[in-house]
Amino acid sequence: MGFSSIFGHEKQKKVLLSFLEQERLPHALLFSGQNGIGKRMLAIEFIKHIFCETGKACGMCRSCMKIAHGNHPDFFLVEGETSIGIDQSRMIGREIYEYPYEGDKRVILIDKAETMTREAANALLKTLEEPPPYNIFFLITSSERDIPITIRSRCARIAFSPLREEHLNRYFREVLGLDEKRARLLSHISYGSIGSGQFWLEENHLLLRRKLAELITGKSRSFVNTTLLSEHVTRTDDALSMYLAFLLSLLKDMCLAQEHRDTSMAVNRDVREFLDWEAVDVRWLDRAIKKVQETMAIMRYNVNRWLLFENLLLQITR
Repeated sequence: MGFSSIFGHEKQKKVLLSFLEQERLPHALLFSGQNGIGKRMLAIEFIKHIFCETGKACGMCRSCMKIAHGNHPDFFLVEGETSIGIDQSRMIGREIYEYPYEGDKRVILIDKAETMTREAANALLKTLEEPPPYNIFFLITSSERDIPITIRSRCARIAFSPLREEHLNRYFREVLGLDEKRARLLSHISYGSIGSGQFWLEENHLLLRRKLAELITGKSRSFVNTTLLSEHVTRTDDALSMYLAFLLSLLKDMCLAQEHRDTSMAVNRDVREFLDWEAVDVRWLDRAIKKVQETMAIMRYNVNRWLLFENLLLQITR
């Protein structure tokens, strides 16, 4: 087993294994990189290495099975739907001073670490300053800048890049069972993220991409119910983030098409027919890109998603 189930990230795998081989495992590691590229999956596979009875993440021993099922007494997964609060940090603070139950190590994995409240971050900082020697922390984030520098400075940072298209293509074919044509398309529009590809496969998101592209480019061939469209797009924070990233990428495709008088370099191949460079108003394009970027920044605050997206459409729809 080991890392064989993880696609890509070869350099990161080597660095992690070298920690074990040299017996110099840091007490805290920070995995940073965009959403959906396998940071958490790789962390859990590495944690199996730490606990595995064979030392190779065999996937078959009792420890590996317990990690996989989330019931190992020395492995704690901390996450929150919207934020990680002080109670969760206090729970960590209590547990780390108990000696491990089944071995000589305890691992705490904090997913979406950027969502920690200030109180939770302060509590974690105290823990990281003087942790008992048998504790190992993994912090996973897609927004490193939102984690206090005092915490980041106490972690060994491992940066993750988007996956290459060949790795995405292989994943979509071998794991999801897609045919070559669909896997190739999905690999191209997923921006290096398995999570993005899986999102676009769900429900009718690929159709909604086209509807949104028609609306934004002024190429709508039929009536588009923007209220209904907004309801689907803003169902969750993750969904809105995905569609905003798509909009920004689409607008950049339009920039490329306008500059080169060609759409062959477009990332969003599934909506390439809507990229008419001859009809592009460069001033509108520049303004639209700025509005999408502003909306993405505002999303970091607790705002009404539907109103936020509706307001954006009003400002950029041609």
